[in-house]
Amino acid sequence: MLTIPEELLLLALNDDKGTVVFSAGSSLNYGLAGAALAELTIEERIGLEDKKVVVIDETPTGNKVNDAVLQQVIEARKPKSVKRWVQSMNYRMGQWRKDMLRDLVDKGVLEEKEQKILWVFSRNTYPTERDVPEQQIRQRVHASIFGDQKPDARTAMLLSLIKACNLINEVFSTREKKEAKKRIDQISKNNDYGDAVKVSIDAMQTAVIAACAAAAASSGGNGGGGGA
Repeated sequence: MLTIPEELLLLALNDDKGTVVFSAGSSLNYGLAGAALAELTIEERIGLEDKKVVVIDETPTGNKVNDAVLQQVIEARKPKSVKRWVQSMNYRMGQWRKDMLRDLVDKGVLEEKEQKILWVFSRNTYPTERDVPEQQIRQRVHASIFGDQKPDARTAMLLSLIKACNLINEVFSTREKKEAKKRIDQISKNNDYGDAVKVSIDAMQTAVIAACAAAAASSGGNGGGGGA
């Protein structure tokens, strides 16, 4: 099973070019940071106390990026708000994003290619190698919006991050996007997915989306471009 950050990253990549779509350029790293915090909350490694992120369980998850984020929280001198964590992790997310891409390559989901720029510079791109995982994500998301499938905590968080990272147009068709935005807001507000740690997840979801929106806005539209 892919993590929330991995799912968000897949949706943000152009399948053929293997680079991040332009609309998500300034917000994706913030969204990935929030996604990692949300994943750790669902896995009951962290929670919120007085609106600050606290460690509940220091046991590693087995995922390189999520464990790196968890370690950051463990080693923090004092508790921080979700907004502070999203902002501070943005500066390390570039490397963590590369780690996620390599993991997806290792899983056979993406292919790594070297692309020459002006015949002098080069960069790695990550076009889709096997599209089944992403199609399954898209089907789950669509079923939660337009079908009878009740979203679980992971899907509800992913939906909120799709909107926060300006990926609505990438995931939904022109005729779907207006209703999708409306339904995502309803899901975020009602939090009707149910979970053993529902209170903490609800609070984290609200905080993550607000933090991602504020951080992306303060970036002034810079901070990601079209690179992978």
